[in-house]
Amino acid sequence: MKITPSKLRKSLFGFLFSTVIFALLNILFKYLQFLPNYADFRISALYPVMAGLFFGPWGALGCAVGNLISDFFGTLNYESWLGMLANFLFAWLPYRLWHTILPFENHKVQFVSSTKTLVKYTLIASFSTMASMAVLASGCDLLGVFDFSEFFRPVFLCNLYFALFLGTTFFLLASILLPIKFYVPKKLYTSEYCHKRYIPDYFLCAIIIIAVGFRYILSKHLNDAGALPFVTNIVIFAGVLILAFLPLRRSKKPRGYNKLKIKKDKGLQLQIITAFFVVISVSTLYLVIFLLNNLSSFNGFQDTSLIMQGVLKMVNLFGFVCIFVLLITLVWIEKRISKPIMKLAETSSKFVENGLRAEIPDYNNLSVEISTLAQSYRKMSADIESYVSTIEAQTKREEYARLMLEMSAKIQLGMLPKPLTDSNFLLSSFIKPARVVGGDFYYFTKLDSGRLLLCIADVSSKGMPAAMFAAEACTLVKCSKNLSLEEMLVNVNNSLCEINSDDMFVTMFVGIIDTNKRKFEFVNAGHNYPIIWNGKNAEWLKSKPDLVLGLFSNMTYHLNNIDINDDFQILMYTDGVVESENINHSFFGNERLENLCKSLNTNSSDTDSQLDTVVKQVEKFSDGAEQSDDITAVIAKTCR
Repeated sequence: MKITPSKLRKSLFGFLFSTVIFALLNILFKYLQFLPNYADFRISALYPVMAGLFFGPWGALGCAVGNLISDFFGTLNYESWLGMLANFLFAWLPYRLWHTILPFENHKVQFVSSTKTLVKYTLIASFSTMASMAVLASGCDLLGVFDFSEFFRPVFLCNLYFALFLGTTFFLLASILLPIKFYVPKKLYTSEYCHKRYIPDYFLCAIIIIAVGFRYILSKHLNDAGALPFVTNIVIFAGVLILAFLPLRRSKKPRGYNKLKIKKDKGLQLQIITAFFVVISVSTLYLVIFLLNNLSSFNGFQDTSLIMQGVLKMVNLFGFVCIFVLLITLVWIEKRISKPIMKLAETSSKFVENGLRAEIPDYNNLSVEISTLAQSYRKMSADIESYVSTIEAQTKREEYARLMLEMSAKIQLGMLPKPLTDSNFLLSSFIKPARVVGGDFYYFTKLDSGRLLLCIADVSSKGMPAAMFAAEACTLVKCSKNLSLEEMLVNVNNSLCEINSDDMFVTMFVGIIDTNKRKFEFVNAGHNYPIIWNGKNAEWLKSKPDLVLGLFSNMTYHLNNIDINDDFQILMYTDGVVESENINHSFFGNERLENLCKSLNTNSSDTDSQLDTVVKQVEKFSDGAEQSDDITAVIAKTCR
């Protein structure tokens, strides 16, 4: 096993801390003896169980060394090795048994924070105290130093009191207040755990308890002569050692996860347990002082050792009664409060997993608060189900609408003319709706070898209504392409007026480039002025505009014309170009467009690059701002 520097530091800290604490507690209170020459008032017994759980084998080793150091202060003899062994086992057995037996919840890393874990802790702490003191008593008995029962009973009662009551109190307070975690054998928890493989541990625990009880009866009430006491001492001594050094991990098969998550539970039950044990420890201390002050004055109780044993027996009984009351309290809390809340939490976690369906327990027979919480949760879950159903239906509708819009956009783009390939004309076009579909469109077609019809239009609205109105207008233009320009617009206007119930209108510019007559004829129905190059300079193609289309029927539209040169070029656009806004809400404007057109290289035969320059300058200007209108532009150029 690889030992990292961090793990080595923690291990050395656990060893040195345990050594110092255990040695100091022994030395400071060594003068408080209630069995002269061999048993002191072992206040240090409050630490070993804590050391084993917090620091593992290093804490146990520290207790052993600490006990040896304290023996140098007046009690060092050849039996001191037994004291080292007993105090090592006193800390080692809780660590070992905590992680191997009584796996109440599928062998997870657990802390003392519930009824089951408190029962587990109480049993393990009591057994470890009995087993370690039995090893010491049986060893001394085998060496002929002390009689088993005379030594075991008082030492066990004293150590049990400090380990189980004061020790548990300090352990719980430390687990809450200090950044200390259990020493966890990670390989044990990351390997497959089979409870049946730990049956020998339970069997040895039972053998040790029976042997200790039998040995005490032999020594106290039966004939202590013969080989039976000797054999019983051997069974106790060997049984505890075998139990202590059985392997913790009994499978090397991986458990299914490599990273062990250790979380210390600091919930309500841990706080209740801690508060209870603070009360128990204070109460028992007061009881010890009270009994010592009163029992010593009674006749027949002048022997200090008998007085102390009687006091410890009564105090331990009182403490166990308090623990029993605590367990009943915790069972009530778990049944009435903790489990219902945990069940609600579990139901909440499964709520989404089960498709917003989870069975909610009936807590009407519990407290008003829990019942109210359950009812609130039931209403909340029902509301969520209703909301989610509504949102799902709305999402389906929106998705359907989105698909329809996308199809409409494809249809709308499909209505636009295909790119022009002709030796007499060059033409480039661009369209970008502000939404999925828009109200702009353009149209161009060759009327004959020397004539090119151009059209660009902008519907007043946006979105689907504008797109449908634009489609109708575009269709009317296509159907009227063989008419004169004035007749075309009269026809389009009258037809749109018949279907226009929402007061929409269309601005439109139509023109015909006639290279044979060297003329450009056009009609402007309320549209933006185009920019032309009829030579080298860019200029506005201004005229008296006619009324927009779609508002009033039977309107008259006027034809305009200009002479053109061989290198005639025109830029037609919608107001989405000049009215593009930047983040400061400023418009691109006519002036910027005019200056930009003057900078274009009109000698180039690449109208695509010219139009791309215009579009990019508009997009650069409005970068960061939301597009507010459809952008459409067309450049047409005659070829020499």
